[in-house]
Amino acid sequence: MSPNVVVRIACALLLVSLTACKTPVASNELTILLEKKIQTFDPRKSSDSAVERMRQLIFNSLVRKGENFEPVPDLAESFTASPDYKTFTFKLRQGIKFHDGKPFSSLDVKYTFDTMMSRPDLTKRASFQQDLATVEAVDPQTVVFRCKNAFPSLPNDIVPIGIIPEGSSDQQDKKPIGTGPFRFVSYADEQEAVLTAYDQYYEGRPKIDGLRVKIVPDNSTRESELRKGSADLALNADLEPVTVESLQKVPDLKVQITDGTNLAHLGLNMLDPILKDVRVRQALAHAIDREAIIRDVLRGQGKLASSILPIQQSSYEPNVRAYAYDVTKANELLDQAGFKRNGEQPRFKLTLKTSTLSFARKVGETIQDQLRRIGINLELQSLETQKLTQDLTDGTFQMYFRVLVGGNQSTDMFRFAYYSKSIPPNGQNRFRYNNPKLDKLLDESLTAAPERRKVIFSDVQKTLAEELPTIYLWYTSNIAIASKRVASLTIEPSMDFRVLRQVTLQN
Repeated sequence: MSPNVVVRIACALLLVSLTACKTPVASNELTILLEKKIQTFDPRKSSDSAVERMRQLIFNSLVRKGENFEPVPDLAESFTASPDYKTFTFKLRQGIKFHDGKPFSSLDVKYTFDTMMSRPDLTKRASFQQDLATVEAVDPQTVVFRCKNAFPSLPNDIVPIGIIPEGSSDQQDKKPIGTGPFRFVSYADEQEAVLTAYDQYYEGRPKIDGLRVKIVPDNSTRESELRKGSADLALNADLEPVTVESLQKVPDLKVQITDGTNLAHLGLNMLDPILKDVRVRQALAHAIDREAIIRDVLRGQGKLASSILPIQQSSYEPNVRAYAYDVTKANELLDQAGFKRNGEQPRFKLTLKTSTLSFARKVGETIQDQLRRIGINLELQSLETQKLTQDLTDGTFQMYFRVLVGGNQSTDMFRFAYYSKSIPPNGQNRFRYNNPKLDKLLDESLTAAPERRKVIFSDVQKTLAEELPTIYLWYTSNIAIASKRVASLTIEPSMDFRVLRQVTLQN
């Protein structure tokens, strides 16, 4: 055999070997970026945004959020409430199966909620232990929730609770089984989750074959993944505003910026000797130039907020007291509160706690500079998420800056955040706000007719705008950054990840 023939055979064998070793790339698989690790896949533990996004992909709930964030049917085809809001009846859809082939029935619903009521470690929703009495599987397609007290918010409260198969409790944390549009395949080293399209999803099989969720905590690395095309999509992935602005100029990327609902706010400790004076809180609101922050720090990626509710919410009240940027008014209020200026000396000192994210620190630095103009010395403290959350729960803060994600889309948030009995650990009234008038309104809302409830929530928003336990800053924009091959992407105000089932890929 001639040397040339030997060489040609060797090259052919090498080519075959390389081809065999090459990992095939799924042409109809979407790669999406997630900015934080997935702590659990158990849909009963709605602990953070990463867990909630996986819940939206793998599971269904009895109800989901509608156009104005009202509860609408999901696994339930209809539901009704008794006049006293103590009994709720859900009629279930027929023919639905879990990812393992098991038929879905009322027993699965009962099992899901029974485990939550019997094991407080499975849920942070104290209302299920406090207000829910029993869940009855009347027949395979009927479930009845009976409550100890009036519980009109129950349909809203169960939106983030994915239904699991009866008897599957222990495996849901690591190997979830749901009824949602995507089936769980794997989660490797807290770096990547792989899902595949569920062929028998009741609303129709997803348009893509699979979903690869890459966990990338670093902003610069997320930017790099998008620029080089190793990721197809990022939805509200905590990218720095300047990064989003830069990615808008990349020819191979499509950037969508729409109105969002996540609320940036300052929480104020109402027990603090300085902040307990409403005139001081109102002065702070007038002294913060929110439009300048949105323009310069957010790069226009936000809209002014005046309520905890988003504008799209049907109970949103637009006619509340507003706090335009007004340094003169801020100074007058501080003088009236007895904190007069003494030459160049600051009136007093406050501490603002933020997360360690560079964006949060930039916001803090800007507010620090703005408050200096009215004689307030603002010290900044950047804390890791766990420490910051613990300080807010314990009440060891004067002011904090945070972005509220999702929870403000329901009027239930008023009771959860401002009711006097919702001070941690019984809720998220981290401000230690105590207003008997507001408590009375919220108590009345539990049994009021829908028309009256809307009036009540209007009064609640007006009261909060006057008393300012929270200074509402802006609603952050929803931001989707996609490669050119991503098509048919529709962003919902709530940024529900379920929309990914409608995405198509052009290869």
